[in-house]
Amino acid sequence: MSGTYSKDLSPVVNNLGSEQESSQTMKAWIVWSVAGLFYLYEMVLRVSPSVMTHELMQEFQVSASSLGVLASFYYYAYVALQIPCGLFVDKLGPRKIVTFSALLCAFGTFLFAESGDLLTAQIGRFLIGAGSACGFISCLKVAAEWFKPSQFALIAGLSNMMGTVGVTFAGRPLAMMVNSLGWRQAVFIAALAGIPMALLAWFWIKDTSGNQLRLNQSIDKQPSLGLVQSLKIICFNKQIWLAGIIGGFMYLPISAFTELWAVPFLMSSYGINNELASTASVMLAIGMAVGGPLAAWGAEKIQSYIKVMKISALSTGLLFIAIAHAEYFNLTTIFVLLFTAGLTIGAQVLCFTCAKHNSEHKVSGTTMAFTNALVMMSAIVFQPMLGLILDLFWDGQVSETGVRIYSHSCYQTSMLAIPACLILSWFLLRFVKETYKKSHTD
Repeated sequence: MSGTYSKDLSPVVNNLGSEQESSQTMKAWIVWSVAGLFYLYEMVLRVSPSVMTHELMQEFQVSASSLGVLASFYYYAYVALQIPCGLFVDKLGPRKIVTFSALLCAFGTFLFAESGDLLTAQIGRFLIGAGSACGFISCLKVAAEWFKPSQFALIAGLSNMMGTVGVTFAGRPLAMMVNSLGWRQAVFIAALAGIPMALLAWFWIKDTSGNQLRLNQSIDKQPSLGLVQSLKIICFNKQIWLAGIIGGFMYLPISAFTELWAVPFLMSSYGINNELASTASVMLAIGMAVGGPLAAWGAEKIQSYIKVMKISALSTGLLFIAIAHAEYFNLTTIFVLLFTAGLTIGAQVLCFTCAKHNSEHKVSGTTMAFTNALVMMSAIVFQPMLGLILDLFWDGQVSETGVRIYSHSCYQTSMLAIPACLILSWFLLRFVKETYKKSHTD
């Protein structure tokens, strides 16, 4: 009798389990979506100087290298706070972190909009970088906590897609706002958007807890590690170092090109305004938005993260050699080349997958932070470096307002640093351990 009774109830039990799993899946996607939306917002703020380079150089009377330094102040805070943010996200969860970060971004953006001198503008950019520091980490932490290990590459790719959508918003739409309202008013509007973003994070992001079941497993009930212990584990792992350095080189098409120098490069090459030039640079971001999930799919098909990254680095390097020689192509062709380069470089996000699967779960947030810090170091180094190359090859031309005018040949010499680093990353990938099988057995 009892056996029959149990048998009769089994469909009900299975149905309840299915409903719980479906509910948990929905929660996971909601949490990730809000975290991803904040990452989109901070990417708009990060890239915004690219469509107002001339206005900023004129406003503060600075050269290309000085403008690169101003833009990179964002990264001084962003990189410095990666490790603390990883620890905070591990301990406090993304809800409180994202809420506070959105408010800090809004404050820093407002200060930048109201800056009357270069120092104030630099402080504003620094605060924006501090507020943005936990954006991508929070997305990756959600991926590690709420989704199956085999889904991590996909969620990382989708997170990267949200960021590149933010780059799209920071392109022509922001350029049009700058042209019609002025750069200060456009930046002020961007600051106001941070307030509803903070409210959305507070009410919709949910943190996992020690007694809450995830889809893949219960969270380990081991005691959390301190910063020194976490860093000791990570810093002595050469695979994480390699993943971060390679990821930084592969991110240059975004961090050095799209985020600052693409618009003036294309304006110089084709004699177009910032609106059209920003549309061209956004093509790379759109390509990367598609390329991230596509790279994850490709890795599943060939069962290798490293092979996909090698193809990505080499093909993008060759494409950027062509892009640097824009004088041989019409604007439509450059649009296609930029989109294709974005598509191929989408595999850059797999560096986080390699780092994550080469580290312990209990330091996953700190590992992502450390890797992201290494990746973003590329902007600190190369945004000013490309500006320095421009200044070194400057032929002395200035505009009526005293702003330096750089020729296409100057930009071409500067831009060739990007494919050189991509080819270097292709070489370094031979030293990275393949983690595909590990990610599908955890």
